[in-house]
Amino acid sequence: MRLARLGFVPVLGLLPLLGLGCSGAEPSTPRGAYTMNFADPGADCSAPGHRAILGEVSSDQKVRLVTDGEDDASVDCSVSGSGTFSVSAVAKNPAEAAEIHVKIDAISPAATQDAPATGSISFSSAKTGGQTFYSDTAAPCKFWFAGKQGVDAGKIWVGFECPAMLNEGEICQLRLGVLAFDSCGG
Repeated sequence: MRLARLGFVPVLGLLPLLGLGCSGAEPSTPRGAYTMNFADPGADCSAPGHRAILGEVSSDQKVRLVTDGEDDASVDCSVSGSGTFSVSAVAKNPAEAAEIHVKIDAISPAATQDAPATGSISFSSAKTGGQTFYSDTAAPCKFWFAGKQGVDAGKIWVGFECPAMLNEGEICQLRLGVLAFDSCGG
């Protein structure tokens, strides 16, 4: 009773609440960037060839990754594993009405252009007429690292190409692509 008069009880009552914010750091907000060439390789592709971009990334520089919510863009990603990594990422660029979905089941830091990892991509943009093109399962997308690029838990920076992007009998391609994601969950 005497402690209550001195004001100790209210302070002691707050101790459990003070610990709530100390359980760990807040998760980071995902960031991403990509650049690629959607290509019309011939008569089987009616969508026009065009370059698609979010942020600013190249094979040798990560200049600007876009944070989820920045300029109404949406970025969500997961890069998990150790030694071999699993990647799942989605990025939406409202400025180009573009959306890319990336899935790599297994990629190691040793992936090269001559010995790439394989995976899938789906892509749509205003220039594809809003139609979504999907990588061909018989000719999957190829992903590799060059120079400073790499992968680790929560992040990836990788080159890619997709020899066949399909939509209702059409066959297009993704060429000379680079993507980078970080602050990804796992």
